[in-house]
Amino acid sequence: MTIRVLTNVRADSFFLDLWVRYYGGLFGRENLHVMLDGDDWTPATDLTGVSVHVVTDAPDPRTGRDNFTADWQSGLAKRLLKSGTSVVLRVDVDEFVAVDPRAGLSLPDYLDRLGPGAMRAALGLDVVHGPADAELDASRPILTQRRNAILTREFCKLVAVRNPPRWASGFHRGRRTPIDIGPDLLLFHLALFDRGIADRRIAERAAVSQHRTEGAHIARRLDRFAELEGSSPVAFDAVAESARAQVMTPVPSPTGPHPGHITGGNSPRGHHVWLPDRMTGVLPAPR
Repeated sequence: MTIRVLTNVRADSFFLDLWVRYYGGLFGRENLHVMLDGDDWTPATDLTGVSVHVVTDAPDPRTGRDNFTADWQSGLAKRLLKSGTSVVLRVDVDEFVAVDPRAGLSLPDYLDRLGPGAMRAALGLDVVHGPADAELDASRPILTQRRNAILTREFCKLVAVRNPPRWASGFHRGRRTPIDIGPDLLLFHLALFDRGIADRRIAERAAVSQHRTEGAHIARRLDRFAELEGSSPVAFDAVAESARAQVMTPVPSPTGPHPGHITGGNSPRGHHVWLPDRMTGVLPAPR
């Protein structure tokens, strides 16, 4: 089975490097496809062996850019699937899909077992730098140091497809695609896993041309560090299955179902959880 991995990126060398190391180690660099947004910046990342697509005609406002990117990458996924690729895994550059170690499967093995026509989402975990977390040690695996996360519908995204997709803006769902969150399939969103890295990322992006709507979107996310201050985390295993069931109870819309809402959580976005010990080795060290 051939598995290709897709992402898009603009002015974000830290996460692009981590993304290439992680997915290249799992699937081979020759199976990675990176859409570079614009030719006005040069990634400080070794992209040897990676399929790089430089796209220069994305519109500037965030809404238009998100729609354009979803359509462009849907088209690339369709071409790959039509030309012999078995599964396309598509994630943002700061998103890392993994299998819960309790399943006893690697991510390639998990995807290899997907049935024909599968359109699989992952359970979304927004890993956030907690108030009591120590300074990041770049030599140690990320989840040995960052165990606080928000289990949220926001990142329960459609990630693994065996049929040509039509991703909606932001890649949170597919148009006319049922919400199917795979058992033990997890998505770790790392944009806020370290405050210092988040600040440096904003500075790197601000150094290239960007529409004011893009900068405002990134700045608003910094408020989420405060989410952890008003709650104590619950054990991931205590709420994961009920949250998965809630998100898979879809919200209807004219363009197809949206992920359902998580109710009864201890956070406005869902559940503030503490990740279990078995997950500490799932993601690599930052460098």
